[in-house]
Amino acid sequence: MKKWVRKHPYLALTVGYIFLFVFGTGIWLVTRHDLAYALTTSFAWTLIYGLFAVFQVRRRIKAKARLEDHGQVMIYLRYPDSRPGSLNGIWNQGIATPSPRALQFQPAVYDTLEPSGRSTTINIQELLPDRRKLNGNDRKYIPAYGLRAMALMTDKGNVEIAATSESLDKLSVVLTRF
Repeated sequence: MKKWVRKHPYLALTVGYIFLFVFGTGIWLVTRHDLAYALTTSFAWTLIYGLFAVFQVRRRIKAKARLEDHGQVMIYLRYPDSRPGSLNGIWNQGIATPSPRALQFQPAVYDTLEPSGRSTTINIQELLPDRRKLNGNDRKYIPAYGLRAMALMTDKGNVEIAATSESLDKLSVVLTRF
């Protein structure tokens, strides 16, 4: 189901819109409103939802295309071995530009991926093959679902990155080249 939604985002939005419209109309009818009022109100609210969703999907598709054109991916990065209270539990969103045995990380904010801060080059010594699904504690600072985490051994310690499976595959291919 998840793969189908990713392949057909606008069709998934249409199905969701129809479901919300029917559900909303039913709710308005159950609360003893007449049919015309229920249909009008349900149409208005679901139209507002639909417009917000379409703009959000468009923005994500544009951002993904822009990153792919530059050979970059959007990731979340954290330093799990740092001191408690610092960046050991906080995932930092940003743009990763991979090269053989190095990863340049530019912190970024929002879905538009506006840069926020200096970029950091992370020299990678080893890429650990284990990937894990993020649990509730890990997701505290990540607004997206379905991400996986992977550990990297660097010259300065352990680093974890979280991204989609496709993004982690792309990073693995580029980072393991010599």
